[in-house]
Amino acid sequence: MRPDVMRLVDEGPTVVGMITTAVGSGGSLDTAIRVVAEDGPRHSRTLFSHAVRMTDTKGAGSISESLVEEVSRLPEDASGYRNAILLCISASESADRDERLGLLREASDVALDSVRTMGERYGSSLTVPCMTVFGLGIMVPIILMSIVPMLGVGGLFGHTGIDSGLIVLTTLVLIPAAILLISVWIRRGNPFASQSPTGDGLRYAAPLALALPLAVLQLHGGGETEEVILLSVAPAAVVTALLMLSDRRAERRRRGCEQGLRDCVFELGNRMMSGESFERVCAETVSGRDECAEVGERLGREIVVCRGDIASAVRNAVSPISQDVSRAFCDILGCSLRDTEDAGRLAMSLGRQFHNSDNVRRELDSKLRSMVDMMTGTALLFAPLVLGMSVAMLGPLSEIAGYQDVGDTGAVLSAYLVELCGLIAVLTSDLGGRPGLREVVWRFSTMVPVALVVFTVCSGLKL
Repeated sequence: MRPDVMRLVDEGPTVVGMITTAVGSGGSLDTAIRVVAEDGPRHSRTLFSHAVRMTDTKGAGSISESLVEEVSRLPEDASGYRNAILLCISASESADRDERLGLLREASDVALDSVRTMGERYGSSLTVPCMTVFGLGIMVPIILMSIVPMLGVGGLFGHTGIDSGLIVLTTLVLIPAAILLISVWIRRGNPFASQSPTGDGLRYAAPLALALPLAVLQLHGGGETEEVILLSVAPAAVVTALLMLSDRRAERRRRGCEQGLRDCVFELGNRMMSGESFERVCAETVSGRDECAEVGERLGREIVVCRGDIASAVRNAVSPISQDVSRAFCDILGCSLRDTEDAGRLAMSLGRQFHNSDNVRRELDSKLRSMVDMMTGTALLFAPLVLGMSVAMLGPLSEIAGYQDVGDTGAVLSAYLVELCGLIAVLTSDLGGRPGLREVVWRFSTMVPVALVVFTVCSGLKL
């Protein structure tokens, strides 16, 4: 499945929701297509824009015919997306309101099922690469830094000694490079990975630069390399994590508020179906949820001072929390200006779509969580534990075999663990559904101090 196709399938529920907004209330399909072409998700916007251009330049008889032609050329992997769009077109041609709404619900279900299937396929494909990362991250360094040099004692590999520089190069460069390539491959195959630039966390990474002056000071004072790595990287990471705590809590509150707002859409529709106006019930519905109380109060104040521009009040209050819910509220408001009952039906339809989409995402997150937990456990505990114990065993074994550490085994493996934590942080941030530099920095800063401490304790054991 090509990446562009996967992104297109992932955008299906959003596109169906945008079309539902217009078509569900009896609006024009042409308008809905143009809205997606202008403001829709990236890949769908490209597809719909081409259909609009073909119609505007007289290359097609109508915009719906042009769109049908565009989606019919999509590969079989995008059949769910194609079928959902065709159902939306069929809904727009139905004169019966119940039939139209039924077709739109079916389109939403088809789009969500396609996303679910794609997610399950992606989750199943992760077993081999994740086990490869596990093997490369733990077993290969043990063999290279411990077992191979000891096997070379007494000329087991011939009269030529083992090149310790090559072993160190392999451990610190080649193995991390291989893990990085696997991570890139996993990300390219992730249909839910963000495609936008992710520099939002650069300011959070700045405290990690404290590790450099700390390391210089300790090296100048004659500190051992292994201790220098621990006492420079770990404190810098701890400081970074502490500085990020408040923002993490704020983001957690925002995500909880966003989920509450998404749940409010259906409730809003239910009250509007009873004949209540949007202006009256919107702020009340939002304020009725504890997690959204602050947004509800802000929305109420904005409505009071907006001088009739309710849409601007909604955007000012809701957009900082959720662009999707803000757009849904504005669409419901626009529909309510024509017919309150139709607006209520639209709100219930959009609320149902939000609910179903959230359920699908939670299912997929649950399936990927085992992979994320395994990778995190590898970097956080298992790798430093096993590698530390292997270093501890080198002491008594070297006395027997006359073995000398290759390039200070403890120091090399400490540096390797720092690299491994960084790579696993990148990998798990994508698999965890929160890509971006900020998430990578947070995961790295919470993993590396624990990993280095565990390694230091285990490597210092007297066996």
